[in-house]
Amino acid sequence: MKLLATTNGGLESIAAAEICDLVGGDASVHHRGVLEFDADVEDVYELHYRSRTLHRLMAVVADGTVAELEDVYALTARSSIPDRLPNEEFGVVGTRHGSHEFTSVDVAERVGQATIDAYRDATGTRLPVDLDDPTVRLEAYLYDDRFTLAVDLTGESLHKRPYRICEHDAPVRATLAYSMLEIAGWTSDESLVDPMAGSATIPTEAALAATEAVPRPDLDPAFDALPGYDGERFRRLRDDHTEKSPTLDIEAREKRKRWRHCARVNREAAGVEDGFEIVEADARESSIDADCVVSNLPFGIRTGTDLRELYGAFVDRLREGDVGRLVALTTKPNLIPIEPTVRYDIPYGRLDAAIVVWEP
Repeated sequence: MKLLATTNGGLESIAAAEICDLVGGDASVHHRGVLEFDADVEDVYELHYRSRTLHRLMAVVADGTVAELEDVYALTARSSIPDRLPNEEFGVVGTRHGSHEFTSVDVAERVGQATIDAYRDATGTRLPVDLDDPTVRLEAYLYDDRFTLAVDLTGESLHKRPYRICEHDAPVRATLAYSMLEIAGWTSDESLVDPMAGSATIPTEAALAATEAVPRPDLDPAFDALPGYDGERFRRLRDDHTEKSPTLDIEAREKRKRWRHCARVNREAAGVEDGFEIVEADARESSIDADCVVSNLPFGIRTGTDLRELYGAFVDRLREGDVGRLVALTTKPNLIPIEPTVRYDIPYGRLDAAIVVWEP
């Protein structure tokens, strides 16, 4: 089957590499933040309990070229959708990019009507509709003249890690934190420091990855309700997964007591109490010796922080220490007084941000 996978925009290459590593899939970019690749049902199970970069997986039921709105209806009606859906409430989310004489809502409406008609023709039953909380969610993408319709396999996004009990004011998404570790090339036998750790998402993701712990042990996948999938087999595979117990050298540094408390709460919730140290330290003052420094730098939006002074002092400490490589997320990359070796431009909510890589 053909799958779509959503991930952090701008970091599709990181997610594609993970897909290849886990299931051997050769993923390409469908559009920003969405990958497409061939897979089977076992791959669906594997990715749902092992992926650390993906947000959602979807099975493609229609894919083709359209010239007008009624082509969306026709392509959906001709698809295998009656065989892919249960007799449960469904809803459609439409996404449209390009120049068209209709809206995303129009696309969703035509997909919905075609789905109802095709299912009724095939089974004699009218599918119920629930736009607020459907059992089955269809994603309809129209990019220029390419139309792709897929059924959601995941349900609640994989990025919503259950250990995130105590949230920082400006938390980094767990999948983004892990992607930064991948960009850094960090391995479990290397030392890692997050000098502005906040509630410790980056160190926690590092410890979980090093132990090969399941990122979403609580996931109740949407594919459980779909024909052709075995939810019990998925749960057995997840429950039988074996974790490792490496000795790690990871340090979460944070100057504020409030966030150090949050870091301890989240570390315990993740089950990695021995995975990293939580240390009181000011990034402007504390020297750093580490193979990898990976951090979500303060943006200064809510704190009123002088970012130029903070970033400058932080880089001075890096230069004074012994650091192998730095990977930092910021909305103000021009304020970091270094020349990055690699830069990834990414959306961060409504902000434009960048992940910069520096190797002294």
